[in-house]
Amino acid sequence: MLTSTVEDYLKAILHMEDMQEKASTSKVARRLAVTDASVTDMMRKLQKAGLLIYRPYYGVTLTEEGRKTALKVLRRHRLIELFLHRTLGYGWELVHEEAERLEHVVSDLFVERLDALLGHPVKDPHGEDIPDAKGNRQGEQLTSLAEARIGAYTVLRVHSRDPGFLTFLEKEGLVPSCRFSLLERVPFQGPLKIKLPGRRVPQYLSLEAAKCIFVVTTDESKQEQSEEVTYQGGHSLTLRERQAGKNRRQGRRRP
Repeated sequence: MLTSTVEDYLKAILHMEDMQEKASTSKVARRLAVTDASVTDMMRKLQKAGLLIYRPYYGVTLTEEGRKTALKVLRRHRLIELFLHRTLGYGWELVHEEAERLEHVVSDLFVERLDALLGHPVKDPHGEDIPDAKGNRQGEQLTSLAEARIGAYTVLRVHSRDPGFLTFLEKEGLVPSCRFSLLERVPFQGPLKIKLPGRRVPQYLSLEAAKCIFVVTTDESKQEQSEEVTYQGGHSLTLRERQAGKNRRQGRRRP
C-alpha cells in the first residue's frame, strides 16, 4: 500500500504534466513545500518502484503505472471535493485542504459509493475534470482568459488552490458556468474589462488573475438568457441561490 507522501508526489507530478510543465526537482519541492534533497531522494525510490522515470537535472515523467496511480488519487480528491461542496455545504474555497486530508484514508469502496451518490459527475466544484474509474477524463481544449480575444465566454474551470482568490471570484460572480463578455484588454499587461449579464457596471480583472480562469466561447444570444447556471457535476444553481447557500454557510459559522 502506498503512503500518503508517495500519493502526494505522484499527484503533484501529474499536475505538472497536465500543465505541460517540466517536473523538475525544484518545482516539485516548491509545490509540496519540501527541500530539493527530499525530492531527489523520493524520486529515486519511486523510480525503483516503477512509478516514474527520473533523470537528474532533467526532471521526471510518470510511467504508465505511476500515471494510473496518480489518476486514482486525483479521482478520490475531486469526488471528495464535490461531496463536501454539494452535500455538506462547504464553500468551494475550503474543499481543497479538507480533501487533501481525506483522500488518503477513504477506501476504494467508499469512492465508488460516493461516485454513485453524486451521479457519476465529471467535474469538481472548480470545473476540473474528475477521472472515471478507468482513469479517463474529458480533456476539453480550453483557453486561458488571459489569452482570450474580445467576445462572449463561459467559465469552465478555475485553476487555483488559493482560498482568498476563490472567495474573490465567487464574490465577483466568476464561477464555473457563468457567462460574461470580455469588452477590453488594457494594453501593456493591463487588466481586462469584463461584464456579466444583469450587471450594469463592468468589472476589471488583473491579467495575473485571468491566467487561472479557463473559458470557452459563448454564442452572443445565450448571453441574454436568464441567470441560471448549470453548475459543474450536474448541480443546477442560479447565482442568487449560490449567494443564499453562501449566506447559510456563514450563518452556521457564527457563534
